[in-house]
This record gives sequence, C-alpha cells and structure tokens, in this order.
Amino acid sequence: MMRAKRLLAATLLVPSLALAPACSRVENPATGEAEYTTLSPEQERQIGEQEHPRILQQFGGAHPDEELQSYIEQIGDRIAAQSDLPETEFTFTVLNSEVPNAFALPGGYVYVTRGLLALAETEAEVAGVLGHEIGHVTARHTAQRQTRATGAGLLATLGTLGAAIFGGEAAGRLAQEVAGVGAQAYLASYSRDQEYQADDLGVGYMTAAGYDPQAMASFLEKLDAQSQLERPGGADPAESWFATHPRTLDRVQRAAADAKAATGEELRVGRADYLARIDGLIYGEDPSQGMVRGRRFVHPELGFAFEAPQGFRLRNTPQAVLGQDEAGRLMIFTGADLAGGSPADYVAAPGLQQLARVLSVEVSRPRNVESFEVDGLPAASASAAVRQDGREADVGLAAIEAGETDYQFIFVSPGQMSGAEARAYQATVDSFERLSAQQAAAFAPQRIAVVPVEAGASAEALARRMAVDEAPLRRFEILNALALRDGLAAGEQVKLIVE
Repeated sequence: MMRAKRLLAATLLVPSLALAPACSRVENPATGEAEYTTLSPEQERQIGEQEHPRILQQFGGAHPDEELQSYIEQIGDRIAAQSDLPETEFTFTVLNSEVPNAFALPGGYVYVTRGLLALAETEAEVAGVLGHEIGHVTARHTAQRQTRATGAGLLATLGTLGAAIFGGEAAGRLAQEVAGVGAQAYLASYSRDQEYQADDLGVGYMTAAGYDPQAMASFLEKLDAQSQLERPGGADPAESWFATHPRTLDRVQRAAADAKAATGEELRVGRADYLARIDGLIYGEDPSQGMVRGRRFVHPELGFAFEAPQGFRLRNTPQAVLGQDEAGRLMIFTGADLAGGSPADYVAAPGLQQLARVLSVEVSRPRNVESFEVDGLPAASASAAVRQDGREADVGLAAIEAGETDYQFIFVSPGQMSGAEARAYQATVDSFERLSAQQAAAFAPQRIAVVPVEAGASAEALARRMAVDEAPLRRFEILNALALRDGLAAGEQVKLIVE
C-alpha cells in the first residue's frame, strides 16, 4: 500500500475513455504500410497523457531516485532517436514496483519497474527492453488492438492480479476496483506477430544506437528464469513481463545475431557503468509501501501492522492488501472514508452500500453491528448476506478510526459464514496495532549491493551472503548470469541481496 493519501477512498470509480469509433486511413510509421484505425496519433498522445497518472498510482509511483531516472531517460532517448518516430517526445519512467515488468502506453509513454532494473546486469540489457517497448509505440500496436476490438469491449477492465487470485466474476470485479485497473486496458498481451515486430524493431533501434543486440536475448533468458523461480509450476505472475509478452527468445537471438554481424563494429554492453548505477537499489518490497511477512502485513511508514487468518496468503498492491485461502475465503484491507461519522455508522450503511455497488449484488440489512476498540482506537464490525445470480455469500466488514487515515477490513465467505470463520476474522481485526518509531525502524528493505569477487570465491560461497530465505544460489545465478557465464574472476563486480 502507498502513503496515506494514496489509500483507496470509500468511493471506488473505474476510469473510462471516450474514443471515437470511426476509422481513418493512416500510414504506419514503422512499416510504411497503410492501415485503418480508430485512433489518430493525436488521440494516442491524449490517451498516454490521460493514463500516465493512473499508471503511477497503480504501480507504486515513480521511483524517487532522480539520478537513476535520469540515467534511464538518457538510454531511452538515445534509442528513440534511432526509431521510426525520432521527433516524438517519449516519456520514460522508472516505476517503484518490485515486479519485473516493462510496458508502453500510446503516445510514447514507456515504463520499466525497479524490479526489472534489479535483474538487469548491463546497460545494453535495459536498452533492449526499452527498444522493444519503443517498437510497440512506433508500430502503433495499441491502436491496432483497439481498432480490432472496437465494439467488442476492449475498454472493459481486463482484470488484475486480484481477479486472477480470487476467481469468480463478482470477486474479480471487486478486486479490479480495489486495484484501480483503468489503465490495465492497455497492458493486455500483444499478439505474437506484434511481439515479433517489436522484437525486430527493438533490435534494430538498439543496434543503431550503438548497443549490443545480443543483450536483448540474454535478458529474456534471465526474465524467464526469474519467472520460473517465482512460479515453480511455470505460471507467470500476472504483472510480470512474460504475462503480457509472449515468449520470442529464438527469434530475438536470430535477429540479434544478424544485426551484430551486419554492423561489424564494437557495440556497447556497459556492465560496469550499469552496476554502479543500481548499487543500493531496493530489492523486493519497499517499506514505504508496506511489507508482507508470511500472514503478517507491516506498514512501517504509516505505522501499523496486522495478521491475516490462518491459511491466508497475502498480496500487497498500491491500493490494498488482498488475501485468499484455499477454501475460497477472501480478505481485502484498504483505506476507508468515514466522512466524519463513527465506525458503526460506516459499517451499517455506506460501507455495505459501497460493496453492493462495486459487486453489483444485493446486500441484506446489516446484522451484528458491534462497536469496540482496537489498540485503543474506535472500531466497529458488521456482517451481511450478498446475493448474485442465485449465488450467496456472507460478508464481514470492519472499520477502524485511526486519525488521518481510517481503515477497513472486508471478509468474504462462500455460503454462510461459520462461527469459526467469524472468530478468525475478528481476530484479524483485533490484531491491528500501531507501531512505535523503534518498531517501524526495524523493518529495513533489502537492497542490491555490488561487491568485488574475492580470489577463489565460488558462486555457492557468494550465495551464502545473500539475505534471502528461499533459493539463494538460484537467485544469485539469475542476478549474475553474465558473470557466471564467463566464469567468476577475482575483482569482478557481482550483485548480492543484502539487508
């Protein structure tokens, strides 16, 4: 979750775009071919400008390191100058998200996440990612996708991690609302042909800008390995690069080899310079956005913590903490707007009314409205039955008045809520506690540390210095794939994850 002002308010809205349905004939700047589209270049730029603030809100905001941001802009500008739209004003943004991803919006808005930069090992690898996304922009792939889907509901919200986790149409809609997915309509997967074209364009752009195109292939291998590590069963994280970019590694390798052979020049890799730029970069969760620790969620900056029921897995998003267990029980923790009323007033009326609107369900009259205190703070809870299309579930709602920012817990049980479930939900609400400054300071982020290899050091020995609980050797190998490919040499710089 983000800072207090970014927590979800009581009124949840889905942004919408009004786009003219009429088609016009334009020339694709990347291919020179004529095509018909509902979007003019001016409309594409307008969409990018409109969606940019929503992307920032949804993906953790812009990374606060201005020097790193400037460095990525320099790489992007260098590649964009070699593109088929050299006069376009591209906007490159580093997002403060731990999930390795990159994507582009119409009109030249290109994004890379902090998580992706942590995985990269060279400037050329980042150049390959930026070149690929610039290729999507210059080939007008978003406009093509919109044109094909006009009248078929492309602009309907497409679902997010919450919807994927929770399943079920109603729960999916609630998760989409909580995650704020208006901008997600432009992050759906491209077709394989569009990916091939973006690969070819990206390889050409980065090579013309003086970067070694083989780096694009090496980084795709690294991203794939990271994806497999995070999802051992092979499924991609819903927000990762491979969830929105079909795999095209073989084609990239061939295109990169051809491009490099055609130049006959020494092309830039930039490993030492790049590692120096990301030394100290936060790896994984940023305490300013909250941290998941098993069933416990801790927000050092806002100064609170709570513990989810037994069996729940938590997922932190910029607007809410989402939870689920194997039985299909759901939990959402987010901000609330009590509007000057008491927690009891909120759970008995506006809170349940909001759920009814978001879920498009019938909600019964509140029952078991109860006021109490949590860690000395005024709180209240209530329950209700919800119905949709013949399906029923029970909902528990609790609100806590915490001063500048108020909070709410939403629990959903399929069918009728049992006494054991109600007690487990109440225990979660009761676990909410404020953290002292000393307690909050104890939750430090993990960071990338660039260190020299000592003579005779092995990958196994270096991996033992990694401050991670799961698969330290495999994580070290992924982070330092290029160094290991050529064999570790004394004095060579490698990345570690440290506290």
